[in-house]
Amino acid sequence: MAKSVQSGEPIVLTMSRIGTQSVWFQKAAVALVATVVALGVSELAFRLLWLKRLTIPASIQDPHFHNRLAPNHTYHFTSGEFDVKIRTNRYGLRGPDPVLPKPDGTYRILMLGDSYTFGFPVEDHETFAYLTEKMLQAQGLSVEVVNGGVSSYSPTLHYISLRDQFLSFEPDLVMLWYDIGDLQEDAWFQKNLIFDDQGRILRADPHYIHGRYSWWEFAQRHSALAQYLNKKVLNTFKKMRILGLTGYIQTKLRGERSKVAIARLKRQQEADDLATYDRFLLVRESSSEAMISRYWELSARYVRMIRDLLDERGIPFVMGIYPYGMLAGPDQWGGGREYWGFESGKTYEAAPALAMFNTFAREENILLINTYESFRDAAKTRTLFYNWDGHFTPAGHEVVATHLTRDEAFLDLLRRSLPPSAGTGR
Repeated sequence: MAKSVQSGEPIVLTMSRIGTQSVWFQKAAVALVATVVALGVSELAFRLLWLKRLTIPASIQDPHFHNRLAPNHTYHFTSGEFDVKIRTNRYGLRGPDPVLPKPDGTYRILMLGDSYTFGFPVEDHETFAYLTEKMLQAQGLSVEVVNGGVSSYSPTLHYISLRDQFLSFEPDLVMLWYDIGDLQEDAWFQKNLIFDDQGRILRADPHYIHGRYSWWEFAQRHSALAQYLNKKVLNTFKKMRILGLTGYIQTKLRGERSKVAIARLKRQQEADDLATYDRFLLVRESSSEAMISRYWELSARYVRMIRDLLDERGIPFVMGIYPYGMLAGPDQWGGGREYWGFESGKTYEAAPALAMFNTFAREENILLINTYESFRDAAKTRTLFYNWDGHFTPAGHEVVATHLTRDEAFLDLLRRSLPPSAGTGR
């Protein structure tokens, strides 16, 4: 009898453990299912919320060029200031498809730039690339202008896209429009570059961070919830880490944007990563030529690489610059500028930046087209920038095209490189 009881005890204990484990697995399974359902519901809710709030489709990520607009796609840009539809061509660019191979007698100008060059947010026939082509043709010059502008691009990505795609368009002249914000974007894109064994750039892949695949970047691209968590939670903690909890709270109490406060703090520290935090570093009143030259060197490196790439093929290179609204006039971009820490009703100067550009162009033997004075003259009577958005209005695009097609140095370069048949006004 005692033996029987003893032999049965282990069985009772084993059954007890199995029952406990079964309950634990059931609870874990329920918790897992509940988590998945909660995440699914949250994802759906965020997608519905964003669909209501967003009217501009996001660009598509590209493992070689970082990002592009979808080819052969209609984009609808709308706000309280504008309502336009834009159709991209087979290359995800604006305007008609460049004919390849290039027809005989065609002189093709390729314009590189970001959203200002692309023409966000105006109609196809209002972009300065389109207007430049028509104005040059009206002067009897048989030219074609290809709009290679892509939103958020900077010299880093311009170099890759020129080398690996746009040279196939057979351009006869390439013009790079350098944007004030390119200083920041060049700093941003370095982390996405992939290099070969010799240190040459292969591509810019947004899913890679410093050469390693990032699942979090992948998640943000495909999940509205992940995007929200990154933007509203993780970024908030990053801001607190930089400003400190007290500094962050004080910034909010002042009604100031954290980005502006961080940029000011980084400028005071003259931090190595200042360019990644201040989009307007080039034109801040506290920025000296010596200070901005330190950060400009990264962009300058890629501008040189573009110039050298074209020199190898005997293709002329031109660089253009334009102001933002606060640099053009006191009432230009009057509402949106305050969001970035600029006063309304004031015209800001950019003397250090302009001096730096002039020095660079002279030393590198690059023709520089500076449209700043043309914008200041036109701003006295016309609205050249959208009040909140900050991009060029159709009038702003007209200023760029008019300045370029009247610039004697540019016209002289153009006429010298045009074949005789292209100057007959055919």
